[in-house]
Formats: sequence, structure tokens, C-alpha cells
Amino acid sequence: MLIATTTTILDVVINPSLIGITTLAISTLGVNAIFFRRELDGFFNTIANFSQRYKITSSAFTLFGTFLLLDALSTPVQAQFFQNAETWMTSQFTGADTAITLSFNVLRGLFILYLGISLVRVVQAARQDEDWQNLARTPMIILIAVTMGDILANLIIGGGGGGGGG
Repeated sequence: MLIATTTTILDVVINPSLIGITTLAISTLGVNAIFFRRELDGFFNTIANFSQRYKITSSAFTLFGTFLLLDALSTPVQAQFFQNAETWMTSQFTGADTAITLSFNVLRGLFILYLGISLVRVVQAARQDEDWQNLARTPMIILIAVTMGDILANLIIGGGGGGGGG
């Protein structure tokens, strides 16, 4: 969670947007809730009493929060990783538009397939009471590495297309 917050801070510094600031606020609240658990016990008890009084389960709060987070983070173009890098490369190498697009789409497809297969393996290991945390560690490291690679690529290319002036 701390790594995600640090990554979000870097993203907000590089590309300030309402979505990035919202994500930073939510992740900061999550980190504070973890670190200051004892100080926030009264708040958590109030939420638990509210939940018991109105028969709202914690899963409903989780689903509602997940929906709000996904709604805030959903953007059509920026949902793809390395989109700005693909746009930049397409503008720099004009003769290779199709090959560049195909290469980035293949990379995205392989990444999604790997994460999907890893998720299935982790869920199966958890259901069979095996050590699922070791299985989940490598995909999480790869996910963080790809996310950091996308942020660094945006930092290097300046966040978009546009050819050289010369």
C-alpha cells in the first residue's frame, strides 16, 4: 500500500489530474488507517454500529467503494498502459505505424493473460489452503514494474506525441 501511494504521488507530480489527486487521497487515507489503527478505533466502531443498526454489511461498503474508485479511475485512452509511448513511437517512426501498434497490443495482451493466469493460480492455492502469498508475490512485482515503467516512459517522452522540430 505504501508503494502504491508513493507511485501515486509520483504520478500526480508528473501528470496532475483530478483522478490522480482522488487516487492519492484514497490511498493516503488507506495508509493512515493502517498505521493509525489504534487512534481510529472509535471511527471504526462508529462505522460498525452504523452497519449493525441499518443492516448494511461491510461487503456492501466494499462494493460501493470499489464502484466509486473504478468510476473515478476509468478513462478511455489512459486505461491502456504505454499508450503515450505508443503514440510517441508512432509519430517518430511514421512508416512503421502498424508494426508499432501490433507490438504494443501484443505486449498488452501477454501482460493481461499473465495476470489472469496468475490470479487463477493464486485463487486456487488459497482455496486449497496452500501458500498463495508466494504465488502472488511475482505477479505483484511485475505489475508494479510495468506501472513504474509506464510512469517513467511518460516522464521521458513528455506524455505524448509530437515529432521533433527539425
